[in-house]
Amino acid sequence: MHIPRTVLEVKIPQEVFKTPKAMEYVIAGFDGVWEQLNRRDRWIRGQILDWFSLEIVGTAGEIHFYIEAPTKHVHLVESLIYSQYPDAEVLEVEDYTQFVPPDIPNKDWELWGCDLRFQKENPYPLRRYLEFEEMVEERRLDPIASIAEACNKLRRNEHIWIQFIISPTDDRGALREEGEKLVQKLMKRPEKQQESGLMGPLTLMGQELAGMFGLAAEKKDEKPELPTWPELTLSPGERDVLKAIEEKINKTAFETMIRFVYFARKDVYDKSNISAIFGYFEQFNTFNANRIRLNSRTYTKRSHFMFRNLRYRFRQMRLFQWYKMRDTLPGTISPEFLLNAEELATMFHFPGQTVKAPTMPRVETRKAAPPAGLPIE
Repeated sequence: MHIPRTVLEVKIPQEVFKTPKAMEYVIAGFDGVWEQLNRRDRWIRGQILDWFSLEIVGTAGEIHFYIEAPTKHVHLVESLIYSQYPDAEVLEVEDYTQFVPPDIPNKDWELWGCDLRFQKENPYPLRRYLEFEEMVEERRLDPIASIAEACNKLRRNEHIWIQFIISPTDDRGALREEGEKLVQKLMKRPEKQQESGLMGPLTLMGQELAGMFGLAAEKKDEKPELPTWPELTLSPGERDVLKAIEEKINKTAFETMIRFVYFARKDVYDKSNISAIFGYFEQFNTFNANRIRLNSRTYTKRSHFMFRNLRYRFRQMRLFQWYKMRDTLPGTISPEFLLNAEELATMFHFPGQTVKAPTMPRVETRKAAPPAGLPIE
């Protein structure tokens, strides 16, 4: 089933004083495209949930922000962005992936990239923007600064592409249910066991009747069990993790796939840019919560088996095509994971005043609508 899609470029205003909280509201609004799909819709009509691709693109010393969306939802994207960034400019542009050679990698171009995955279960959160913020503007940290600076140093024919493909979760309560089970496990609370069918209520009724008529067996020489509070045995770090898990599962979640590629002509190819991308994602990792790791089944490496060069080129071409198609179909090779709107806004937002990348395209003048009473004839 073909779905017409449109690439939108967002040009940010000269001054952005808002924190990533504004982008969190924008991303949370994308959940409005969710709809209930039954088996008939999926297997006969071929319908799937709509998805969006949030993309950070560095090319020849400039950094651009794109949102690729179904054409029918273009107005939704525009309204969400303008509601939080009224001075921004949203433009329909041609797909930038079509402006590079389609057969990369080849004899002139080299490429490196991979998909990312979670190290732990979905309810464990990444580091969020609240942990980067300071009350004073001059001391506020922006995680976008590192990748903006890396893109600012790119030379001609060097490219860094990062995409976050997001879709509303099909099972609306999956993250919350998984998170609640994890909280019970971390707090060492016993799981409630309930007998299935009619045995559960009958067992409880028999125990109550036995207690009423004094038929319950008396336990001798047993000391009464003292109440226990597992919460008191948790360390401060464990309490912080539990709090972060509960905060994550209470916000809108999206099925997410993160992918990046770095490619350039061989005469300017610089592996230090790959390290810069790793450093950008490393900011969001914590040892006591969750971490983003490389998916070893997708990153472009030379294998130690037969036909190593052929397999290496195949991985490069496959990943590049996946990126261009915004493909979420690799399935078991690159499974999706759950991020909420707050985590996504931490990694994808428009830079504030603390980011001073000089070649970042910004809106030069503010545009306003004409007066309501302006004569047109």
